Amino acid sequence: MSTSSSNNNGFKEKNYTDIQGGEKKVMKKSLSVVLTAAMALSMFSSVAFGKTSADFTDLKDLDAATKAKFDALISAGIFDGVSETTFGLKEEMNRAQFAKVAALITGIEVNKDLKTSSFSDVKADDAANGYALPFIEALKTAGITDGYGEGTYNPAGKVTKEQLATFLVRVLGKDADAKGKTGTDSTVTGWAQGYVALALELKLLSNGADGKFGGTSNATRDLLLTGAYEAKALYVSPGKVSVSEAKPTGVQQVTVSFSKPVDDTKAKVALTKGNLAVATTAKFADDKKSVVLTLTSVKLTEGSYTATLSGLDAANVDKTTATFTAENEKVTKLSFVNANDKVPQVAGLVLSIKAENQYGENASLNAGNYSVYGVPTAAAPSIIRNADTGLLDLTVNTSNTTTFPTEIGVLPITVSLNQSSVSVSKTFKIGISQQVSKVEIKDAVYPTGKTALSSEADKATYDLVRYDQYGFKMVAEAATSIVPVITPSDLNILTKTVVTGNKLEVAVATGKKVDKTGDYTVTYYEGGASATAKLSLKAGSVPTKLEFGSYTGVIAENDTAAKYIPIVAYDAEGKQLSAQDIVDNASSINFTVSGASVADSGTDATVTDNGIVKYGEHKGKLKLGSVSAKERGVVYLYMSIYNANIQTQAQLPLTVVASRTPESVVLSGSEPTKKALGSTVGTASTTFKVLVKDQYGETLDTVNTAAVTAGYTVSFKVDGTTANVTLNGGAVAAGTISLTDLVNGLNDKEIKFVTAGATAGKTYVEISIKKGTAEVSPAFKRTLEVITSTDLTYKANTLTDLYAITVSDTSKLTAPFNVNADSKFAKGVGLTITDKAGDTVAVPDALKAVKTAYTSDSSVATVSTAGKVLGQKAGTTTVTAVVYKANGETQDFTYTANVKADAPVVATLTASANVAYNAAKEVEYLIGAKIVDNYAVEYKYDDKGTTTGATPMADDVNFIKNYNVFFGLQYIISNVKGGGTVVYNATTNKFDITGTVNEFVVKAISSNGKTTTTLVTN
Repeated sequence: MSTSSSNNNGFKEKNYTDIQGGEKKVMKKSLSVVLTAAMALSMFSSVAFGKTSADFTDLKDLDAATKAKFDALISAGIFDGVSETTFGLKEEMNRAQFAKVAALITGIEVNKDLKTSSFSDVKADDAANGYALPFIEALKTAGITDGYGEGTYNPAGKVTKEQLATFLVRVLGKDADAKGKTGTDSTVTGWAQGYVALALELKLLSNGADGKFGGTSNATRDLLLTGAYEAKALYVSPGKVSVSEAKPTGVQQVTVSFSKPVDDTKAKVALTKGNLAVATTAKFADDKKSVVLTLTSVKLTEGSYTATLSGLDAANVDKTTATFTAENEKVTKLSFVNANDKVPQVAGLVLSIKAENQYGENASLNAGNYSVYGVPTAAAPSIIRNADTGLLDLTVNTSNTTTFPTEIGVLPITVSLNQSSVSVSKTFKIGISQQVSKVEIKDAVYPTGKTALSSEADKATYDLVRYDQYGFKMVAEAATSIVPVITPSDLNILTKTVVTGNKLEVAVATGKKVDKTGDYTVTYYEGGASATAKLSLKAGSVPTKLEFGSYTGVIAENDTAAKYIPIVAYDAEGKQLSAQDIVDNASSINFTVSGASVADSGTDATVTDNGIVKYGEHKGKLKLGSVSAKERGVVYLYMSIYNANIQTQAQLPLTVVASRTPESVVLSGSEPTKKALGSTVGTASTTFKVLVKDQYGETLDTVNTAAVTAGYTVSFKVDGTTANVTLNGGAVAAGTISLTDLVNGLNDKEIKFVTAGATAGKTYVEISIKKGTAEVSPAFKRTLEVITSTDLTYKANTLTDLYAITVSDTSKLTAPFNVNADSKFAKGVGLTITDKAGDTVAVPDALKAVKTAYTSDSSVATVSTAGKVLGQKAGTTTVTAVVYKANGETQDFTYTANVKADAPVVATLTASANVAYNAAKEVEYLIGAKIVDNYAVEYKYDDKGTTTGATPMADDVNFIKNYNVFFGLQYIISNVKGGGTVVYNATTNKFDITGTVNEFVVKAISSNGKTTTTLVTN
């Protein structure tokens, strides 16, 4: 059958096993081919035909990993050279060569006696390609190829890379997977895109340096070889898993092999001898095709053993056992380990002998199984088995110069295994006394759980191994007077000593700490010999990895207020460092920032030299200033640490958005009362607050910009005369004013309506935002309707639970606790006033005042004439209050007073997270402490009077201090930074600072365990 010139790969286009795709015409043959490929692939590392890569001159420069691949396929007979000494690494592979490799890899039957071919252009006497005739015919018989054209094969033709990729993919049985993939490589023919994509994914082949596969280019011999090798590693035998073999590979080791990989999380392999279970540990190979069983308490002995596989789904398992016969351990060879034929004159010289068992291991037989012959009596030989090395150590004394004269004496030795023919003999020449010629230092042993010295008294221990001029270990121990040297700098925080037992110790000296992470070199000198080893130091908390944290704010053009960019740092163990750790290591972090300024420590004492915040709420963050980048530009941040020990970097691009503009006005807090009673006997009022938001939903305040953007106006309009309006305490006349300072003039400032007499009508406040003359958003509007009708409904509010003060001890019964008018335990009776429409109405105080009040049982609760109720003892009583109403009438209102004996305790305790230190303020005022007790009464520092702000006034009341006898609030000071001290002064109820203090932490804790924490910066 002929094929078109564009698809002339010569392998059947219509067959499933074709390397170009098509119909599944010969499925039966193809399945056989895929199944038999397992046998061929598994032979790669087990068949040896003698030749290796070493036999070919053009393979000598291969790296070790690639050389191993070539050795596997060359020794298996899959590949051979183009000559006896040349492999032809980069020669293009022709179709004859490919046919041979394809036939051998797939494991199809090849009749090597064939001399004639069904293809007219394949001849046995073809000097160049005739060898391939049997392989070509085998491929045709297997249905893998129909040839190149009608009746021809074109044996000298080339094989393309995409054809090779297709063949390898199909050998692995992944034809369907390949057909489900797509590709866009312009160097690959359309039909082969999926095959090439999968071959690359499976790492059977790779792209060229230009990132392209080059599918239509001709394949070279090295590509076929390495591709076939990788296919072998991925091949999984079809069918069920079986235990294929179990064999002893050590005196306490058995290797069990499987026909295909197993799930090592489920598979269990047990070893038995007869009916007895043999305890083992198991280690599965990386490819899960075998497991090594290590006997934990006994050795293999003569007899039959069985390895049994379990734990897998029985439906997927065929053969579950394998049996082998073991023999008792036996010594097969004795040999001296020491290379030198000459020994020194010394008492206690150790000669090492390897006793090798049948598995090539050091035999485990003890020294009593061996005898020493032929040694002069003066040598006093003794032999032991060294448990650490597994060798036999023969100790002799060659110090007697009469028996062992210098340079002319000899030491004959024979060691034999008792009752066997296994022995070793050697005659050593006598040299001179031992002199140190070579020194080795073993790796450091650090404190448990550590890989470096990091704390005071941490110690690293090194074993010293010293050799004489003949290569024997020195008998005499190293002198303790020798002092090692540490480079590049001999650190004064370390002690360095040689101690008994040929050991070297390096320790962090008492009172010292490791403040720098690094690796150092320890050098030991003795005589003319020296040796070095590595010493690692690790600072307590040093960043070795940097990241920028998530910044969720907005960066807008022309922003001038500070932005705080989170920094995340990790130490060498992957532990995230604290904000203080970042500050402590700030000098090691380098920043490059474009598009915005970085806070300057010269003008901002709160930041380090590189702009990291040192104290307060934003500690450990990078502080940015004004934004210079324009809209759609980028503020680009880059930070790094680069030194001999640490290389880490991170970057963060932040897109700059349009300048902030006022976008909307929203209510802050509760809605104001919408109606008020106008009267000549007093005024009624209601209040509310607002916030101006920008287009990004953020409040226009000090976190971005305080001023109104040019071209925009924020107007405050008052319309109406029935009520007066104040803004932030200042009167605002009817009309419109423009606000330019939103922070100080509008945001969260009190806006108050106050009735202006007894005239009915509406007064409204309207706050609008305009760009030019156009409104940006609907105006914010609140209206107070002043009514004059006194036909109002008064309703008593619920009186909540009261505390019975008489259950307290005497110290808690003094003023102000026992005074109705002043006690926080007293609660006033309350009223809700509505009009006929059901709307709440604000009325002057005089028109809702309590004229008189009384209680049905004053032993339970007392009440002042103004309606303040104070509990006395547990129980319930009725309180009646007479109220003067707006219509001139009086009305009685009844309240139920429920008094409880439960003492007031802290229900919630809160405080500000971050505050600035002020020496004039009492603690509660400084930290903004607030207590709510179990009676829902609130206690705080009340900045009551004539002046508010930083300086406390005489009329201020500290309710927490006054009532602290109930709450037992205490203050704990910690984390003081700066070198100074902070103490709580109980007399003044303030913090006293001595010396330089940059910040400290205050923890307030109540007697019932409620806590709150505040960071105070100075």
